[in-house]
Amino acid sequence: METSSTALLVDCGQGVIRGLMSIRDPRDLDAIVVGHLHADHYIDIVSLRYLLPWDGFTGRRIPVLLPPGGQRRVAELTAAISERVGFFDHTFEIIEYDPSRPVAVGDLSLEFVPGRHYVPAWGCAIRDSAGHRIVISGDTGPNEVLDDAARGADVVIVEATLLSASEDDPARGHLTVDEAVDIGTRAGAGRTVLVHHRPTSHEAIAAAALRNGGVVAGRPGLRLELDGTGKPKLLDQTVVEAPGEIASSATRAR
Repeated sequence: METSSTALLVDCGQGVIRGLMSIRDPRDLDAIVVGHLHADHYIDIVSLRYLLPWDGFTGRRIPVLLPPGGQRRVAELTAAISERVGFFDHTFEIIEYDPSRPVAVGDLSLEFVPGRHYVPAWGCAIRDSAGHRIVISGDTGPNEVLDDAARGADVVIVEATLLSASEDDPARGHLTVDEAVDIGTRAGAGRTVLVHHRPTSHEAIAAAALRNGGVVAGRPGLRLELDGTGKPKLLDQTVVEAPGEIASSATRAR
């Protein structure tokens, strides 16, 4: 999400940095927030670490906000890629957030939303100074806490990994397309953006978007503008080919 003064990246999975570079210089990010420590949500901090120290590097370290246990995981990642101790500290300020406490990044405020996943996971509710609110589910199964957090949001960005609950484990950790759409509908969200989806789900997501004009399929280059006049506006959808990237979106508040 970005405002006139703040740029925030939520999750940083494979291919995200390359896709982001077509929209903005990642060196201008004010912070990166990671919802949980599965690699598809944070592994591209490796790509960014190798990119940052070169042309145009100012020495500013980008805050990377990780869930509890994140500092240990980054140390393990450093060893796994055969780099020196403290490798990421050169360009990042690694911070473990307390999910029970709000965080401020520039003119944005974040509250964490507990997920229902196979590992500890959090989504987030982001508010700007004008009161626009975006809720991001992160990876989660059906989750009443998310339902409450999403109520009245301008945009709900929600995972839609499955076609059927039978594809999931008995202890749910992901949502179906229908469940994801229902969350946005019950919330009364201005837009519901479906992300974290697979090619096998694209037909169902397209059908959901036809049935409900507020539903949008998340894709690289999707941009929404929140200007306070009603339903968030769809801007350009420049497609960025990024192997391994499931879906991403950028949201701008005015």
